[in-house]
Amino acid sequence: MTGFSYHAHKKMIDLFHNHSHEVGSQYFPRPPGKTPTDCITYVINVLTYAFEQTGKKTAADRGRSLGEYGTELAKYLVDEHKWIGNYYNKDVNHPSDGDYEHTYSFYKRVLTGNKYYGISISNHVINYAPTPKNNSNYTSFPRIGGSKEQTKLNLKNLEKIKKVKFAFGLSRGGKHTWLFSEGKVYEVHWERIGSGLYEATKLEDFQWLSGAIIVPPDAYTAADFDQRDFWDDVSKFLKGIFD
Repeated sequence: MTGFSYHAHKKMIDLFHNHSHEVGSQYFPRPPGKTPTDCITYVINVLTYAFEQTGKKTAADRGRSLGEYGTELAKYLVDEHKWIGNYYNKDVNHPSDGDYEHTYSFYKRVLTGNKYYGISISNHVINYAPTPKNNSNYTSFPRIGGSKEQTKLNLKNLEKIKKVKFAFGLSRGGKHTWLFSEGKVYEVHWERIGSGLYEATKLEDFQWLSGAIIVPPDAYTAADFDQRDFWDDVSKFLKGIFD
């Protein structure tokens, strides 16, 4: 297989293991001879490489031009290249950091408009790591749709998205961007150097609690999502019976 995802995954892993020439863009004083990098630079380097390897120079150039805007890049991939948007959220009702944005993004953006900060969403991977009641930040947001009941564990779509070989992810409306493969988030920390510059984390342990995972068409079929689950949730919520 030599499609987009093959080349993107290859580049992602190569940079992850070979970055002695790089340093976080916010690491100071910057050592001489080091190339600055950060979360979106990692994404752009990988995506443009894969587009170029598959003969899509225009797409590579467009990706570079959108490098400062994670949400705009995601919308471009979805709208122009048929990538598929998947919303993720550890616990849509009781975010472990106590921030309502995670609940709001699900109930007021995804369920009511099928979008995450303007990015079209086709599936969701939610409630795979519910917040325990003894968490000091345990709270509910019923005014924006969240349930007061403790969230039920749901591993169904988490297991499915772990089958995806390559994807592009973003959190907090694009404040953080990263790459994804087979259940792990691959990211760059802009204030670090050496072995701590790049990091791989299981999605269920990822500290950015909600966002979107944008999957290229050639990697999407492996997940075998049932879109009826997504639309059933939308229908239930709009009828006022979402649990």
